[in-house]
Amino acid sequence: MEEKNVKKKMSASKIALIVIISIIAILVIWVFVVVDKELKVEDKLIQMRDYILESDDINMTIENKGEYAKIEKVMKEYFKEYLDYYHEVEENDYIAIYNMVTADFLTYHTDDLPKLLNALDMYHEKANHGLDGMIKLLNKDEIEHRFIEVDIDYYHLDFYKELMILDSDEEILSEWKNYKEENNEKMEYVKGMIEILANNMEEWYVEEETLYFTNDTLLEEYNTYYYLTFDDESTLESVDM
Repeated sequence: MEEKNVKKKMSASKIALIVIISIIAILVIWVFVVVDKELKVEDKLIQMRDYILESDDINMTIENKGEYAKIEKVMKEYFKEYLDYYHEVEENDYIAIYNMVTADFLTYHTDDLPKLLNALDMYHEKANHGLDGMIKLLNKDEIEHRFIEVDIDYYHLDFYKELMILDSDEEILSEWKNYKEENNEKMEYVKGMIEILANNMEEWYVEEETLYFTNDTLLEEYNTYYYLTFDDESTLESVDM
């Protein structure tokens, strides 16, 4: 009888061991499947990010679920906001303002020069608004704050940082800060050029898409502002007597 009991106990132990091993195996397989699935989702999000950075094309449709849907939403909204600020700068900085004063504008819209002159402060404010926006977005604290704001669980924090905080951010942040100083300075030079044109309409004309001055002093002043703006004397031949 005792031998039978021992055998029964051994048999029960084997069964229990098999059950435990089976449960562990199932858990390992489950973890592997879950991790593999998450890695694939993360890789897809990284590809989305890289595509946005390369193309500036953002599809705002959310393709993922759960926490990854939150991360995708934050990422796309972040880059959409950044691009909006970028376009605001592109449309209102000193280069954009200078490019408004085309040969066609000077030929057919001369009367609009005073209006353009009066609007320069507004354009300047819009450019700085865009620059300040991008500078803020490139700050690591701002990026991490968005993670907390959307209530993404901290299990995904490392991946979120990998996705959103790029090695190039510090360099780009420095470039935009420097560009803001440059834009503030050079907007004044562009303003000087437009003031010359707006206040001395009888002293210049456009012929074959080239601007000519009939006053040497104004020509020199205009060329000085141009050089200060673009640091390029070679292109000043288009402005002549």
